[in-house]
Amino acid sequence: MKSVLIGVVCLLLAGAAIGQTTKPAPTGQTTKPAPSLKPRPADPNELIVGSNVAPDAPVITVQGLCEKPANSNATPADCSTVITRADFEKVVNAVQPNMPPAARKQFATRYVTVLLLAEKAHELGIDKSPEFDEQLSLARLQLLSREAGEKMQRDAANVPESSISDYYQQHAADYKTISFDRIFVPKQKQVESSGDPSKLHSQKAPEASEAEMKDEADKLRARAATGEDPTKLQQEANDFAGSKAKVTTAKVESMRKASIPASDASILELKTGEVSQVFSDASGYRIYKIEEIKDLPLASVHDEIARTLQGQNMKNSFDSLQNSAKTTFDDSYFATAAPPSLRNPGEAPAAKGTTTPPPPGKK
Repeated sequence: MKSVLIGVVCLLLAGAAIGQTTKPAPTGQTTKPAPSLKPRPADPNELIVGSNVAPDAPVITVQGLCEKPANSNATPADCSTVITRADFEKVVNAVQPNMPPAARKQFATRYVTVLLLAEKAHELGIDKSPEFDEQLSLARLQLLSREAGEKMQRDAANVPESSISDYYQQHAADYKTISFDRIFVPKQKQVESSGDPSKLHSQKAPEASEAEMKDEADKLRARAATGEDPTKLQQEANDFAGSKAKVTTAKVESMRKASIPASDASILELKTGEVSQVFSDASGYRIYKIEEIKDLPLASVHDEIARTLQGQNMKNSFDSLQNSAKTTFDDSYFATAAPPSLRNPGEAPAAKGTTTPPPPGKK
């Protein structure tokens, strides 16, 4: 029974998303699929292939498919299932509301296969078993939870313009761009290894090399503050560090706060022409000379802020949902198995501070 259900779902997934199957009708009756969960609104300006077909006109006729009594192989001579355009499009809308017309024939073929499998399961009495009822209950829960989640997402996306404007004002520093010249000095001075210029190593002990590079960074910072060209100073920093890299420019244009190391974010508080303090991390020292700080207009970050607020709204909704119920689990039932031990059965644990001998045959 379980494999039949999995096969039905996989067949629909192969053509689109998970959809709902429908029970075949007796001879002369039209199959009635479940109502669409996401009805597609009609667009009078849209040209749809097959739109000249009347809603009540048959678009699929399956001869030999009709409902039979459970545990019976009797097939009426005129057994057939007829699906109209309106009924088929309800199924399409439940599975994939915007399914391209070119994909509908392939989906219809799979849908017929699902109908045949479903009727076969009915003939075998599978839909009368307790296991089927449990699977059906779980499928209902999954469908309800998915729909609830999507409804919460739609509600979260309903962000008022006033909230977007308020967030923009409250996080003004996040919506600036900054252009600057940056001078980087590594923490360790490098020299070539003998015989292999591609390999570098520290010339001195790490502490001594780091102190020397910090002193050089302080000197370069002071020179930048007097107006010396940062690109020239960066080349001197490379030369002093033993790097062969040639510098073409030290300028960085229109950087957002999120792209700047958190430890260096205070440069957004400087004014044009000012030089920052020497910042450092494990890689080296950084000095900034501010060229320009610009406010991004609200219109250019409107959608970005809306997405941020949508995410916050969604998180708040889920947190509220989780906090609305208190869950406890029986630890004796959900206990985690103890990790395997190398001790022999009945052997006492090793005393603290001693080493457990290896198992026989191990060294």
